[in-house]
Amino acid sequence: MHIMYTKMKVTALGDFAEILSREFRWPKPGDQAFTKSSDWQQNALTTQGVHGRLVLMMTGYKEAADTLVDEAQQSGFKRDTLIYPVIFLYRQFIELELKYLIYTFGGRVGVEANWKSHDIAFLWTEFVKVLAGYGVQDPDKTDAVVSSIVAEFAKVDPQSYSYRYPVDTRGHEVPLGVDVLNLSALKDVMDGVGGYFTGCDGYLDHLAD
Repeated sequence: MHIMYTKMKVTALGDFAEILSREFRWPKPGDQAFTKSSDWQQNALTTQGVHGRLVLMMTGYKEAADTLVDEAQQSGFKRDTLIYPVIFLYRQFIELELKYLIYTFGGRVGVEANWKSHDIAFLWTEFVKVLAGYGVQDPDKTDAVVSSIVAEFAKVDPQSYSYRYPVDTRGHEVPLGVDVLNLSALKDVMDGVGGYFTGCDGYLDHLAD
């Protein structure tokens, strides 16, 4: 059964009583989205330079996804609402991690940085070339585990599009590769993937010295 949602209906499904009791924030003259506070504890800083910004971006996407998963534990409505940004954010984390590792370590072994592709399956194959170029061994077969996880994300969201838009550029509905998802289990698996990428970063840095 398909349910036609409106923005108010979705909000009301969350907690209608809470909606009735709260004050709505309404746009007012003088509002600006991008401002600075005189209290510097209220400000966030962006980073200049590709390398440092890339590190903070991939870290930020992962932490944002983790935070949303924690928030989603409050209710089924939260889970059904936050599943879309969670999948996108974890996928973006994987994409940026692979691009970071290729960019940082690939040049020495003939693997050029690739900023154009959003195909994480392809980026994974490029990263494997980097590992091979440094002679990295994999006695516990962890590479195969992470490869399988990357392949899962590549299957359910091939071009980082499926969980950002309901339709494609022609207006056709985007099919979803996931109907039901255990968000807590996803977060746990992604903690492992994050640890793997951190380990690769440290080990490749050691080999590159």
